[in-house]
Amino acid sequence: MSSYNQSNIRRLAKFLFYVTTLALLALPVLFIVACTQTEMLTEWLRETYSDYRLPDVISSTKFASILAIEAIGVFLTLFVLWQMRALFALYMSGETLTERCAKRILRIGQGLVAVGCVSFFSKTIVVLILTFHNPPGQRTLSISFGDGDLGFLLAGALIVVIGWVSKEAARAAEENKAFV
Repeated sequence: MSSYNQSNIRRLAKFLFYVTTLALLALPVLFIVACTQTEMLTEWLRETYSDYRLPDVISSTKFASILAIEAIGVFLTLFVLWQMRALFALYMSGETLTERCAKRILRIGQGLVAVGCVSFFSKTIVVLILTFHNPPGQRTLSISFGDGDLGFLLAGALIVVIGWVSKEAARAAEENKAFV
């Protein structure tokens, strides 16, 4: 790899390292602040799930349950960001085609697949929680699979495959170094 390409990789990796660091710091703070805004959350729930008959008052137990479900997605996103930050740190140090990089890439892909799965299931569970105490016949079990869910699953699956291929390439490169 030319020194020009290596320099560009390091420069971009450094920028992305700082962006992911900022995101790792900001995301939990934003989530905690959002959790304290019950009026805003109520409006968001009513807009997001406007197709369903929601209770007039959403109990604190339901809010806590919904926030716990949403927290799972936030934690998975933090996991993906953490893996990305570690990968960018490796790239900044000049490490590119190694098994350590491949493992990070694989974990990023697995995290994105998990985010897609959790997103799919969380929507279903939230609707069930919101309509659970409705009278019989007005409770709802809604299963929806959106473009975003599919995008996370496919992008994650692609990155998992790239991680596996990178791992094999890194092993082959290491074996070739041993012969030279």
